[in-house]
Amino acid sequence: MNREQARLELDATTLRPRDALPEARAHVESDPSLAAWLNERTALDERISDILRDEMSVPADLRERLLASAKAPQAASRRVQGWFVPSLVAAAACILIGWQIMVPDFKGLPAWQAEAMPALAKLEMGMTRLDQQSPDIEALKRYLTASSLPCPHCIPDALAKIRTFGCKQIQVAGRPAAIICFDLGGGKEAHLIVLERAGLPDAPQERQPELAKSHEWNLAAWSDGTQSFLLATKADVSALKKLLGMA
Repeated sequence: MNREQARLELDATTLRPRDALPEARAHVESDPSLAAWLNERTALDERISDILRDEMSVPADLRERLLASAKAPQAASRRVQGWFVPSLVAAAACILIGWQIMVPDFKGLPAWQAEAMPALAKLEMGMTRLDQQSPDIEALKRYLTASSLPCPHCIPDALAKIRTFGCKQIQVAGRPAAIICFDLGGGKEAHLIVLERAGLPDAPQERQPELAKSHEWNLAAWSDGTQSFLLATKADVSALKKLLGMA
């Protein structure tokens, strides 16, 4: 079982941890970043569960209505629908609220960065999956090139030496972009977003990283030739500067 398989197994059992396979639990014990993700994902599921428990109730006459449905399927279908459909809407709303709790907006950043960051945050929390997994940046570059996706032609030397988790395609400012995920160790990750610079509103300066902070994220944005980049991490700003060769 690899890391992503363990993550999927743990994602399905956040509220039933004893149901997770031993191999998945072993990954948590040996992988601090996976353990940190599991804590955040469990907190989200617990909040959604609390909302569902507080906001949704089972009708007192549910048993009678279900028994009636066996005798008169067509009539019962319309009656049950009156309760069931609003409940589904409520459940969907609760899940959306839960996501908003864990994934804040990123107002104050340039528009393209504010659009990219929620997708990146959901990826780190396991709400979406990697398209390709590999610990090797060169393997990910080959995948991106073969998939006709933006592939970084130049990244900071310190970042290029770090083990990767994988990559994912997203859309930013109406164009394809790629996220590459790096393992910083100690439960911390860094994520590099790359996209084409041409016509990008508020494109960052050439080879001069612009540092910013939004919520718990430290960010650096820059351009290099035809591409623009956004590097984001929850590690402290000194770690970010080290990745950029600024410290």
